[in-house]
Order: sequence, then structure tokens, then C-alpha cells
Amino acid sequence: MLHDVVFLDRDGFAESVTIKELPFPHRWTTHGYTAPQDMVAHLKNATIAISSGVPITVQQLEQLTSLQMISLAMTGTDAVDMEYCRQRGIQVASVPGYGTHAVAEHALAMIFALMRNVARYHQLLLSERERGGPMRSAYFDFPIFDLRGKVLGIIGHGPIALRLAELATRLEMVVRFHDRDGHYQGEQYLPLQQLLASSDVVSINCPLTPQTRHLIGREQFQWMKANAVLINTARGAIIHEPDLIWALQSGEIAGAALDVVTHEPIRLDEPLLQLASTHNLILNPHVAWSSVEAMQGLLDAALNNVSAFVCGR
Repeated sequence: MLHDVVFLDRDGFAESVTIKELPFPHRWTTHGYTAPQDMVAHLKNATIAISSGVPITVQQLEQLTSLQMISLAMTGTDAVDMEYCRQRGIQVASVPGYGTHAVAEHALAMIFALMRNVARYHQLLLSERERGGPMRSAYFDFPIFDLRGKVLGIIGHGPIALRLAELATRLEMVVRFHDRDGHYQGEQYLPLQQLLASSDVVSINCPLTPQTRHLIGREQFQWMKANAVLINTARGAIIHEPDLIWALQSGEIAGAALDVVTHEPIRLDEPLLQLASTHNLILNPHVAWSSVEAMQGLLDAALNNVSAFVCGR
């Protein structure tokens, strides 16, 4: 059989990521991005679709009578209706765990950025140069903290959380977890209030569910230390963002670094984006997953899933 393979959103990967050849007879079509109104036209004759996150609705799937397999270049399967695909016999595959090292390292980089204030001192020197005044012999504008001995409280217990804990332990940080389901016991596992109250750094590494939506709000910020910082490389809506703005403006916490926000892509009028210029807040546009190595591994795995489907594995 000659398969029609359609890559819906190649622009979801950097140009440096290579697409390896599939080892079976096929026609290959690539689109930079597929808008919802173009989905049916792009997949009209496709037997296999590859997507790095473009949602495919039931209404669209109903019109795609040739489609046999969807390979999702992402960790989850929320971009498609799994129940409908099961009923139709459409195979769906994803790539769980591909970004474990990339996201954990990005969270650690954010911890360094907040605790060591490297970027803020860089910007300070640029401002001093622009001002034209004499340079000082010593600068203490922003506090610098050692990571050694600090308590890292991790909300979550998945692969990313465990990898972050491993890296932090090597830096001699003290690691504690909040396990929402209570599956794990021991001195490392604390109730949320106790974890927040005792941590110097809090890192969110759990999925977004109805139970974790707005898990961190005003009450939780009040539990935290005034000199503590918050890291979020999970999902934006786990934090109630208006309460985060309040916490930063009122000094309830010392800083935050977010790779994710509730509404993505981030908007120019996003209040957090405005706050970042005046407070200790670092914003990234959901890039923790996108190291060169992780992106290549993700696409390779998604294509391997296609080959496994065609070869009956």
C-alpha cells in the first residue's frame, strides 16, 4: 500500500531538526502550519497525519475517511478525541517523556537565573554604560543566593520532577515533594502547605487537571516565604495569575520564572508581560521542551511510531 503521509505543522520545529526518510512506500506532504479551516483540505487523502500540536476535531475526523493513523509529536493525546478514534479504528500515538531532561534543565536554569541574578546584573551594567556615569567598584543592587543548602519544593512526582530533583541534589539542595495523590510516603513528601512554607524554591512539575487548575493562588502565596521564588515549566493555569501578580507586587514572594502562561501564545497586553519589566519576573514563551536534542528526539520518535504502525508493530 502507498501511504499518504501529511505533516500538518512543520513550523512547530526549528529548521535545524531533520526529517528522516520513512522506510516504506509513501507520498509525503509538508505544511508549515494548518489552520482549522484548512484541516480537511490538507488531510483529504491522507492515511497518516503527523501533528506537533494542531488539534483535530471530531467534526473534521468525520470527513477524513482515508485516515488510519495520527502520530502526535507531543507527550499527550489531548489534541484529538481518543474515544472517537477508537470507535473509528484510527490509531493514535504520542511520545511521552521525550522532554524530561530538557524541561528539568530549563527549570534549573530558571532557578539559577532568579537566585544568582545573572541577567539583572548584566542589564544593570548596560544601563550604567548608557547613563555614562562612573562605574562602581562593588554592586549589591540584587541579592545573590547560593543554591547549596536551599530547600527545593517540587509539586509533582513524574519523570521531569524526578530528574530536576536529581540535578538539584547534586548541587546539595534539599529536595522535598508534594504528591497530590498520596501514593508516596516518607520525610521527603509533604502536604502542600508545609511544602510551600518550608521551601526556598518551589517548582511546579505536575499536569494540568481539574484538581490542579489554580492550585497556587493567594492563600498558597501567603504560605510561602517572602524570599522564596516560584518556577513553572508545567502549565500556566496551575497558577492563578492575578494572584501571582498580587504576590509579586506586594512582596509576598521574591520572584517567579514562568515558561508557561494560561493563554498561549502570550499576548502583548498580557499583564504578566507588563510586570516583567518592573519586578523580579522572568517569562519564556513555552520553550523549555525545545532544546535541539529534545526536538530531534521528539520528531524521530513520532516518525518511528509511524513506521511501527505501517509495519504492524
